[in-house]
Amino acid sequence: MKKTVLAFAVAAAVGVPAAAAADTTLYGRFNISLDFVDDANETSHQLASNSSRLGVRGSEDLGVMGLRGVYQIEAALQSGGSTQAFGGSDLTARNTYVGLASDELGELRLGKHDTPYKMSTLRLNFFADTLGDMNHMSSRWAAVNAGTDSTFYRRLDNTMLYMSPNFDGLQFMASYTTDRSDDTPSNPALDPTVSTSDKDQPAWSLAATFEQGPMFVTVAYEQQNNTAYDFAAFGQPNEIENAKAWKVGGTYQIEDLTLAALYENLDTGTDYLGDRDSFHIGAKYQLGQAYVMGSYTNAGDLDVDDTGAQMFALGAGYALSPRTGVYTVYAHTSNDDNAIYGLAGSGKSKGVGPTNSAGGLAPGENVSGFQVGVTHNF
Repeated sequence: MKKTVLAFAVAAAVGVPAAAAADTTLYGRFNISLDFVDDANETSHQLASNSSRLGVRGSEDLGVMGLRGVYQIEAALQSGGSTQAFGGSDLTARNTYVGLASDELGELRLGKHDTPYKMSTLRLNFFADTLGDMNHMSSRWAAVNAGTDSTFYRRLDNTMLYMSPNFDGLQFMASYTTDRSDDTPSNPALDPTVSTSDKDQPAWSLAATFEQGPMFVTVAYEQQNNTAYDFAAFGQPNEIENAKAWKVGGTYQIEDLTLAALYENLDTGTDYLGDRDSFHIGAKYQLGQAYVMGSYTNAGDLDVDDTGAQMFALGAGYALSPRTGVYTVYAHTSNDDNAIYGLAGSGKSKGVGPTNSAGGLAPGENVSGFQVGVTHNF
């Protein structure tokens, strides 16, 4: 009831007719933590907002073929690129779209959205939006000068997403992004060996999931076209190539214990960097209102030697109520000599990477952190 009243208030503030706001819901989540981190250069403590959000979503029965009009506006309440806990808040930084939905036909969304590749393995990520988030190492490569699009953990603007109905536990997702950067007519490239200003940078992503009883499995594929790589500093020719990724994973529940496993291959498309494999395993055990969890992630070498890394994480939490909880996490990343993985690159705000005394990246150095946090959903 309170959400409906608040939703009407928001609708009134922006001049939306009451009838149009009848199926509108206001929702949100806070995830605030105190982090103690070591970036290989110095230790520090910081307050961070981790994927905190405020959203409005709704639907309207169109009265034709069972179709509904759907929409969502989801704001990010976090630092972004700012040094302040909420300094980077943005009204449409998260999934924001309009579309059509049907129980029989599925749902089409147009706007900004997580890719199917990203969404397919969210359930495997027990440490989501914390220092131990598996996507600090999965879904990305982190080596010296590894290219402009170094991650497949993406929320892309200019995106069309389709989600199928659920066929007895089986579901499909597909998306197409018209351009990952400049979605306007292209301009001539200043340097055609590096610049992509004269090229569209589309992406497409596919995923399938299947759930039955205690088992959940998923497979996903994504391609990011015209990724630019500047290798001049390494005496190698520059390249503009299509980067590709695929993965398979799942979870299995045995009473109060949930196990997760993931295998992934990322291909830069370049002769110099080549591709790399990774795997992730995790476990979470529920103890009434409390839980404990752990995970291990291993990223193999690219074709360049010593670009692999390992990360492990331990955590625990307690549900104070159905909507409010507290948690603590410790995570550590160990880099090979040419790797620069850190505790950054996911929904975890104010992430840190290996840093030298001049403030630059420090290949081969290790990163660790400990945090305590509180979450509240509404």
